[in-house]
Amino acid sequence: MDRAWPKAVVFDLDGTLVDTNADLTVALNVTLAELGLPEHPEHAVRKMVGGGLSLLLDRALAAHDVSLGEEAKVAMEARLFEHYAANPASLSRLYPHAAETLRDLQALGIACGICTNKPHAMSRDVLRAVGVLDVFACLQCGDSDLPKKPDARGLLRLVDALGAEPSSTFMVGDSITDVKTARAANLGAVVLVSYGYTAEPAAELGADLVIDRLDELPQAFAGLMPRKASFT
Repeated sequence: MDRAWPKAVVFDLDGTLVDTNADLTVALNVTLAELGLPEHPEHAVRKMVGGGLSLLLDRALAAHDVSLGEEAKVAMEARLFEHYAANPASLSRLYPHAAETLRDLQALGIACGICTNKPHAMSRDVLRAVGVLDVFACLQCGDSDLPKKPDARGLLRLVDALGAEPSSTFMVGDSITDVKTARAANLGAVVLVSYGYTAEPAAELGADLVIDRLDELPQAFAGLMPRKASFT
């Protein structure tokens, strides 16, 4: 393999490869309706997404100036999970240029994996629905036996399963969680997309590079390589 390429690339899922906001909005609004609360429009939910379903519900309730007791909150989290799990991929779409970029990496022989806090079954459902499940050799998901991101242990297990070393692996994500996870795992580099689910500007999160489109990845890799170890 040309030295301008990492041996493996690990992607975050939501907000990086797939825009899942529409399906999350549907599940959230069904849950809110069960509490007798008004719906949130999709553009408002987009600003609430990030960090998991529990935080999404917290933000949605806070926007209505509503708080729940612990028992009620746990019950409604379970309902939100049920609603989303029942239909996680009807409206979700790959971000522009994601499919061709993934196929290009596959053609180059670069092993690709997913590291997400989303549960495994949901992750597979989403990737299958958008037509790229076959690209990924391994998935490390939030319901595994290892802690979720930003704990690095799941990512390190994924890198090993991809047949790579941390130094020869790049991560592509959208949030500070992805940056922290990649740094804790001592990956070769971390690239963030500018359009993801994060309240803070991606440029301020400490990544090696921020890109606006996924088809910028090949150029990003080439630009990052001189500052990193040479990979074989």
